Amino acid sequence: MKKRLVATLLLACALCFGLTTHARAEYPYDKPLNVIVPFGPGGGVDIAARILADYFQQNYNITINVINKPGGAQAIGMNEMLRARPDGYTLAFPGFSSLATTPKLTNVGYSLNDIKPVAHIAVMEPVLTTHKSSGIDTWEKFIEAAKSDPDGTVYGTTGAISTQRLYMTKLLERFYKGLTIRHAAYTSGHEVSTALLGKHITAGCQVPSNILPYVASGDFNVIAISRKERRADLPNTPTFRELFAGQLTPEDEKWIDLGAWHGLVVSKKVKDDRIAKLQPLIEKALKDPGVIEKFEKIGLSADYLPAKEFGDRIKSSSDLADEVLAGLFVAAIFRRATADPP
Repeated sequence: MKKRLVATLLLACALCFGLTTHARAEYPYDKPLNVIVPFGPGGGVDIAARILADYFQQNYNITINVINKPGGAQAIGMNEMLRARPDGYTLAFPGFSSLATTPKLTNVGYSLNDIKPVAHIAVMEPVLTTHKSSGIDTWEKFIEAAKSDPDGTVYGTTGAISTQRLYMTKLLERFYKGLTIRHAAYTSGHEVSTALLGKHITAGCQVPSNILPYVASGDFNVIAISRKERRADLPNTPTFRELFAGQLTPEDEKWIDLGAWHGLVVSKKVKDDRIAKLQPLIEKALKDPGVIEKFEKIGLSADYLPAKEFGDRIKSSSDLADEVLAGLFVAAIFRRATADPP
């Protein structure tokens, strides 16, 4: 009798263990996820990916391998993801330009149609800063400087067609018809800050994580930021929405709070049910107070959006890029056509 009871208990345990193992062995719990970051280590996106990796390990027992694949204006990392088996275990964590601008300017081997959005993770807002010694401590003074000294007023961003340049171009075209401010392209936020410290440019338009240390040291003025509400760590900095309150149209609402989106994407061949399984896990992580606090320390705003809404944001940014790029190309052609002969 005792032997039969023991055998029954052992069988029950085996069944329970088997059921539990089976339940936990389903995607995405059965093997590690690879998240390809198309930037170098140590940047905001890389750190954000590692914060999420730690949360997934601690709370879901899911291992995330963060793999840095910088270069090619994010194209190297994106192509690495697209070459992987489309089973949902390999994701990319790109930013705005990887889909909104770069594929339209050069052949990178993929387009917006080759990916599926999974979830929006964080936004990096364009922030305009000036050197403390410049005396330009408001947006109005910056515009006056550009009008009075068009050749000597220059703003820098991280790239020739960066989110920040697209935003500034759109802003000037919309509210200051005919005013063109010279632009300087750099390869990183560090270079923009260095140029501003050296007074080689009048202003830098980049992301909060790059400027907060210089604000704390007293080197930079922060004169405006693109977001719906003021940042808690920059309480005296007005938003562009505030600066143009009363002038905004429904069309302006599509871009006035524009930030550089960063989110997780997969190959279009990945099944939708796998994306659906990841979304609630990501949403819970991005609403966790500890994760939010860690994001804020590196100047990022945790901003969860599910696949559908993230896809809408990608499409909206792509449309804005089309509009601004068209204007830039037309302006470039006009300048070439009207330039004095050599």
